Amino acid sequence: MIRTTPDPPRATLVPTASGEAAPLRLALDHLALTKPKVAGLVVAVGVVAAVVADPGIGAARLLTFALFGYLAAGGAAAVNHVADRHIDARMARTRGRPLPSGRVSVRAATTVAAATLALGLGGSLLLLGPAVAAWMAVGATTYAGLYTFVLKRRTHHNIVIGGLAGSCGALGGWALVDPGLGAGAWLLAALVFLWTPPHFWGLAIARDGDYRAVGIPMLPQVRGLAATCRAMVGYALASLLASLALAAATPLSVGYLAAASVLGLAFTLLTVRLWRAPSVDLAGWTFKLSGVYLASLLVAMLLDLLG
Repeated sequence: MIRTTPDPPRATLVPTASGEAAPLRLALDHLALTKPKVAGLVVAVGVVAAVVADPGIGAARLLTFALFGYLAAGGAAAVNHVADRHIDARMARTRGRPLPSGRVSVRAATTVAAATLALGLGGSLLLLGPAVAAWMAVGATTYAGLYTFVLKRRTHHNIVIGGLAGSCGALGGWALVDPGLGAGAWLLAALVFLWTPPHFWGLAIARDGDYRAVGIPMLPQVRGLAATCRAMVGYALASLLASLALAAATPLSVGYLAAASVLGLAFTLLTVRLWRAPSVDLAGWTFKLSGVYLASLLVAMLLDLLG
């Protein structure tokens, strides 16, 4: 069982050298509650999915999706911040976050979560349609509810099942063009789903001490290093195959296929290297470079369709 600690103190504004409050820092702390990297990636996947579904989609519609998609994903992230504040306070990687550090109060963070979720889901329903809003809601519920409150604390399959939240970004973006979805939508969602476990398991290996200290049952801490690295190779290879299959189901051409082949092979070989010679440093690099891999795939799709 994960022990809890008292709530961090209520937020206070840090004075500047002139004695005035620092509103910019507080604003940045509130923005941090939305996990810009995570929410931004979900939005990027959705935007690219919409372009793959219809390369001629208008910029205004994409920007509207990006805005409300970020708010929905960011609201779910803020819920995660509130729920995990006691865990975050005990991990070196996260103890400087706004809530465990006391720079933002639990009440303020809860308000941010509720407001952004309401704006994101409500705005998408009114302006983008029920299909897009539904996938945004499924993604937010999976991350803020299923993953945060159930899976993360109870099973080493947490990040595997929780990866469905990222996949909903692809489905929501595709639904912007085709509410009925198509084979391409499911393949892009599968790509994100399969990419997620090796990405986060690299972090779990690199931050082994943190996860053991708080009792989060990630795969490396439950099944061991060798089993985790072996699983990472399997998921990396599966994500490569999904990225190649995507070309057959969409307008993506041989240019994307070549890029996906090189990128996917490089990522798979990186996980193979980690499997054969595991180390904390290499696991950390695998975590970072896996993000580069997915981002590069998305760019390759855009260049292939719009270049």
